[in-house]
Amino acid sequence: MWAPGSCPARRPVLMATLPVPDAWHESYLPPAVNGGLLLAAGGSAPAEPALVALVALDLVAAAERFRVSMPFAVRGVEGSQVGLPRPLPDDRILLPVYRWDESFTVYLIDADGRILREDDLAAGREVELDVYGADVAVKLWQEPLAVGAGAYLASWVYRARSWHLQCRDLATGAARWEAPERVIAVAGDVAVTETEPGGTWADGAIVGRAVADGTERWRLPPAPIFPERARTFGAMAGDTLVLVDRGRRLAAAAEREEAIVARAVELDVEPDRVDFDDLARAWERDHPPPGEDLVGYDLAGGHERWRCPVDGEVVSVAAGPATLYAVAVDAARRCRLERIRLDGQRRYRDEPIALDIDAGDEPPAIAYVDEVHLLLAGATELVCVSTPAPRMVVWRLPLPDSPLVPRPNPGDRRILAASIAVTQRRVAVRGFDSVRIFAA
Repeated sequence: MWAPGSCPARRPVLMATLPVPDAWHESYLPPAVNGGLLLAAGGSAPAEPALVALVALDLVAAAERFRVSMPFAVRGVEGSQVGLPRPLPDDRILLPVYRWDESFTVYLIDADGRILREDDLAAGREVELDVYGADVAVKLWQEPLAVGAGAYLASWVYRARSWHLQCRDLATGAARWEAPERVIAVAGDVAVTETEPGGTWADGAIVGRAVADGTERWRLPPAPIFPERARTFGAMAGDTLVLVDRGRRLAAAAEREEAIVARAVELDVEPDRVDFDDLARAWERDHPPPGEDLVGYDLAGGHERWRCPVDGEVVSVAAGPATLYAVAVDAARRCRLERIRLDGQRRYRDEPIALDIDAGDEPPAIAYVDEVHLLLAGATELVCVSTPAPRMVVWRLPLPDSPLVPRPNPGDRRILAASIAVTQRRVAVRGFDSVRIFAA
């Protein structure tokens, strides 16, 4: 964003506020950056004769460059669901669009907004992909697209019980392989996926597959998915896959529930006279909830490289050039920043550093990080701190609306994201119907 040593001393200045069509859902708000363009997934727009699926804004000029429109779904405006755009290295763009009970298509779009190709993921299929149906409302949740090794992976979840994944060749759009899984991330020639859970919701496994043909390279043991996801994707840090392991917290929660029930039985009173909330608070006073673990796995082989205990709940994770950052909130609602340096098989950990912001009920999310800057997005402001010294606040930028959104994954919604993009000395903050562009 900025050259080293050129950190601006004053907060960014608002250049423009540009209208964009509403996103389909708050989880689909985070914009993507393609060179100097900001890509905002569209949705319904008043007085538009067609679905505005994508709007591209020139961040330097603070003006709209182009928009991509297409016919509405058969069921009308509310029957179209536009996913998050995915820029490609050659400036082309992938855009997934689901038309309820009609089609699920990934569009390949040129850098000037022309549609080059349409890949209908369910066309002509004998295997049921849960794209067509007779639901009165949408039950399909799109996962973000992933790109690597000359292919893209698209996955979606239907009614939280049926998972689908397709890998398609970028050059031709031809299907390479598919699986009843969801894509977590792609790095190089390895796709990291999660298997479809069974009836007990306790057998979702993390799998490493070859992007070329879907061959399984490694598999982590299954872990519970509900009531909370025991393992959540954190970040890709070079050749390391970082997951948030909530095993200790889930085990303590199960112990607490058993103890509360046992205590209620001991009271020997009618169930409607038991104050279960009071019993829960009494238990937690003597048994503070444990923290969580950040775990680094070797991407090629799937073995554990390091494990870093965190005091509290991890709410945001981001990988910098040589350091992993995580925002955690402890039992006393104190918000801290963890910095973990990675060096192959060795793991270094800095002591937690208290953030100089008021976490309140909305802990911040990491919006951007590089060698010298780290941006933390809160519910009311954007804070820039020095990466080498995170307690040194460089500037604060008040925001009229909260940029915090749950990560756009149905199973990872405890991890916060921010509808913010940063590039070329510009900070863009997207709301539901507009994008504010700041010069930094």
